[in-house]
Amino acid sequence: MTEHKDVIIVGAGPAGVGMASLLRRIGVENMLVIDRYEVGASFVRWPQETRFITPSFYSNPFGQIDLNAVNPASSPALSAGVEHLDGTAYAKYLQEVLRDSGAEALTSTHIVEVSLTQKGSFRLFSSSGQKWVTPVLIWATGEYQFPDKNVFEGAEHCLHYSRVNSWRDFKQDDYVIIGGYESAVDAAINLLEQGCRVKLLTRSAPWANNHIADPSISLSPWTRQRLQQVMDNRYFEIYEDADVTSVLKTSSPDGGYRIHTANGRAWCSHQRPILGTGFLCGGGARQLAPFFDWNAAGFPLLTPEDASTRFPGLYLVGPQVRHEQHIYCFIYKFRERFAVVAKAVAQQLNLPLRDDDLKLLTEDICCQDDRCHC
Repeated sequence: MTEHKDVIIVGAGPAGVGMASLLRRIGVENMLVIDRYEVGASFVRWPQETRFITPSFYSNPFGQIDLNAVNPASSPALSAGVEHLDGTAYAKYLQEVLRDSGAEALTSTHIVEVSLTQKGSFRLFSSSGQKWVTPVLIWATGEYQFPDKNVFEGAEHCLHYSRVNSWRDFKQDDYVIIGGYESAVDAAINLLEQGCRVKLLTRSAPWANNHIADPSISLSPWTRQRLQQVMDNRYFEIYEDADVTSVLKTSSPDGGYRIHTANGRAWCSHQRPILGTGFLCGGGARQLAPFFDWNAAGFPLLTPEDASTRFPGLYLVGPQVRHEQHIYCFIYKFRERFAVVAKAVAQQLNLPLRDDDLKLLTEDICCQDDRCHC
């Protein structure tokens, strides 16, 4: 049996939950949120020691929404009582927001196929045989569950940051970390705290004094501060201009790995090198690759309403949204696009909007002109 929904959101992370909350607020009733794991699944899978780099503070009543909130009525700081949440606490916050929204949700439900009906709607199939049809499909599967494991030859020999459960599981030894941004630096700091020796191989130094202000393409103040505290650690070595081109397993009886760079340098490690090189361009949108056009950088092309340029009923929300120079990889950035999508969905469904709804959707729209610096 095929079930009809006015809106289906795939992904129950901050993008999916925030979008569902707003759509419910403007009167969308027949809606379903689906996740193959659980609400906040990516955050549950963070290393246990990982913390938000953006601080949470309950400033909502004064017109400044908590940076990590997915709607104006909530605050992770209020929910968890801490400034830099861990993944488990943030997942709990998302569960609370989704519950309070009243949106129907299905977890442990894996969408394995999406196709088009003759009328241009979307037909979804789950691994357990469930079927749905909807005119509005909002894809919100994020990026954390889509690590980039093919950044160079032999990358399969490395351990990606997203596959670490806890840094306490690592025995005291020498480790090589490849990368220079948030995840690589966080890995280095956590291993140093475990008494390990760390070599950080990075192509650039995003913590330099001439850093770029936008934290989407530079090291955040939180991570920069933590890094400064370990710079004098005698167990810590940083090698800049280290563009890794390959990782090879050695033939030594004891095992080991050899890491090569473009300028001819090489390092050896008994332990698997750790990849802190980020995630696939396009992230979860790659699951629906034929439904999007793609730019040369590897990101999906979107209309001004964040819809696919090929299928106008398909919307993308979350950290992979790009518009010209604007990068929406932080929660406080991509939540600004929720109103854009909600307004388009309301028009598509011929949903009558109250004056309060129109005001909400107009006020929340970001980047309407060149003065926006989000």
